[in-house]
Amino acid sequence: MKTIGVNPQATTKGSVYPPLLCRWRLLLAVMAVTQVSVFLIGLGTLGQFSLIWLGVTSLYAQALALITAFGVCVCRSWLCRLSSRGAWLGSWVAAVVVALAFSYSAGIIGTVLGIGPGRQNFVIFVWQSVLSVALVGMALLRYLFIRAQWRAQVLAQSEARVQALQARIRPHFLFNSLNTIASLIPEEPLSAERATEDLADLFRGSMRRADSLISLSEELDLARRYLQMEQRRLGDRLRVDWRVSELPEGASILSLTLQPLLENAVAHGIQPRADGGEIKVYGRAEKENFVITISNPLGPAEHDSSGHGMALSNIRERMELAFGPAASLITHRNEDQYYAVLSLPYVENTGN
Repeated sequence: MKTIGVNPQATTKGSVYPPLLCRWRLLLAVMAVTQVSVFLIGLGTLGQFSLIWLGVTSLYAQALALITAFGVCVCRSWLCRLSSRGAWLGSWVAAVVVALAFSYSAGIIGTVLGIGPGRQNFVIFVWQSVLSVALVGMALLRYLFIRAQWRAQVLAQSEARVQALQARIRPHFLFNSLNTIASLIPEEPLSAERATEDLADLFRGSMRRADSLISLSEELDLARRYLQMEQRRLGDRLRVDWRVSELPEGASILSLTLQPLLENAVAHGIQPRADGGEIKVYGRAEKENFVITISNPLGPAEHDSSGHGMALSNIRERMELAFGPAASLITHRNEDQYYAVLSLPYVENTGN
């Protein structure tokens, strides 16, 4: 089970770049690139290539790569103060300096112990070590830099789409909600007060950043409040069947994930039907993830369903950024029902 306190993919200026090379995934990537480089160098020098050479060279190269990565991590707090391009160049310079210091020290110690390059080959040994780190490090850091820029751009686009989605949701939902509240005030003032509180909570939740992670219990509470507002407007035409007791309420989920799916269900499955219908929200916990299924009756064939696409694509993009391929949103339909199946990894939420 994973534990986090904030979005692991948060992309503030200081966290997009340089990369945190001390994380195990990036360390594994560094080690893999290092081993491939050693093997390619060995193929280029077939006269020296042997299992002993491969083993000794791999051991030294991996030590050099890990020490260099650690050195870049130590400098990260300073590098974060620079621009993205400055941080990329600074990371490369830090890697070269650390490689120079490590290879020089390793060469001296090895020479003293009689297992190193010796005095004659000392300069060549240091030069080859530094050059290897400089070339491989530049390529790897450049790749990570481009990936970080791409992620920042995708997140910015996702944020803009969330704002566009919210701007589309807010006017008509706000007007409908205010009309409902106004109609309740003369005869049911307490219900009008609760409706006002629900509306305030909903809009407070919609103001969060697109990449904000909240607990599943919070998201379910906002979803319930949204449907309560719609039930006040639609009356008996809207019926809801909640079966979410198996869900891990402490799990993390992106804010404003369920509400757009439920709004689609109301707008395209309930509102167009004269007799309304039932929305079903079912949840189940699995070994490494949890699944939420939202279903609604299909509306009349002539009803426009183009509004589905914007909300669905936005949710998919945000989940990809936050959880990677472990998260998915699949939709399908049968003769009379439309289904949205949301699958998310179980990542424990430890606070905001």
